[in-house]
Amino acid sequence: MYLIFSKPDFTIHNQSYEGFPLLLDKGCNVFVEGVEFLIYHCLKRGSVQSRRSWETFGRDLYDFFAFLEANDLDWRQIQDRTNETLLAVYRDASFEHFNLSASTVNRRLHLAIKFYQFGLKQGWVSTLPYDLETVKVRQPKGFLAHTDTSGGVGAKPDVLLKTPSTKIKVLNAEQIAELLKTIKSPTLHLMVRLALSTGLRKEELLTFPVSRVVKPSSTTARSHIVVELDPQEMSIKGDKARTIHIPVSVMTDLWEYVIHERSQLVRRHGAQPNTLFVTAMGENWSLKSRSLNNQLKALSLPFSTHPHVFRHTYATHTLKSLMQKKSLRFNPLLYVRDRLGHSSITTTERYLHFLDELEDDLRTQYQQEIEDICDELAKV
Repeated sequence: MYLIFSKPDFTIHNQSYEGFPLLLDKGCNVFVEGVEFLIYHCLKRGSVQSRRSWETFGRDLYDFFAFLEANDLDWRQIQDRTNETLLAVYRDASFEHFNLSASTVNRRLHLAIKFYQFGLKQGWVSTLPYDLETVKVRQPKGFLAHTDTSGGVGAKPDVLLKTPSTKIKVLNAEQIAELLKTIKSPTLHLMVRLALSTGLRKEELLTFPVSRVVKPSSTTARSHIVVELDPQEMSIKGDKARTIHIPVSVMTDLWEYVIHERSQLVRRHGAQPNTLFVTAMGENWSLKSRSLNNQLKALSLPFSTHPHVFRHTYATHTLKSLMQKKSLRFNPLLYVRDRLGHSSITTTERYLHFLDELEDDLRTQYQQEIEDICDELAKV
């Protein structure tokens, strides 16, 4: 089994799909059923809107069928020679012999399950290689509670592994202060501060366009500046435009960074980047590079400093702060959902489950904390 990615001449209905995953069997013939499924899953369904997801889906499906091919198993047979379902055999080998995490195995199993569901409708198979079992499911809290009709139970394929519940990691005020005091690089400092203040994803930080930085004195904004994120200008998950609110103090420092630090780096190396943040060579950051993660890891702090932790921190503290304002005229959950760019409010709703665990000393005005910390740093 081989996995390749299409060139610009790969078209469907006269539209080019460069970089689309294609599966070939060991004879280098197109694995028609696999490609048909990927076309349905990635292109025909409306939920997959980002081309960056294609590679993940392609590699996951390739891994499943490559395993079957290597072990001389026919995907149409549903069960192997010991009467185990093919999905169970693949699951056990992935988890026990290849030492993959339960979450990775389940992600690949979910895609294989969708393949067989699609195959059943297409008539490729006559039955599905799994049964359903009843499980407890998380019920909504807050204003979404009345929408729940599950009764706390649901059904899931019995081949999936049990995964431990993952606790959202959030930084408290003391950790934020320690983090910002430790960072010496002006670029990294502002990247972290912008992430903590807006909840931008890593790829959004790296591709944030410099054209979106404005001189604060040229606006009438008092607390924050509205910034429109356009997928035509930067990398956004799902290619969905959205609006974020950047505190005036943060925008002020971003403006200073652009005309001083960034300007010097770009001029020194003769580059012409279109992103706000640039590397030490004055160039755009690569989305495939782990440089940002490595720089944060090199700080050697005793708590997690992964970029997504900053996103969780923004979401949780902002939600808590807004919920404490009794005179608020909008729903805090909807506000945070829109700022984060979540497709479903149930994704944002998970932060409600974490709010009860916040200590009292964390229940303060989040944005004001960030600004106070930075004001203190400026005095040093």
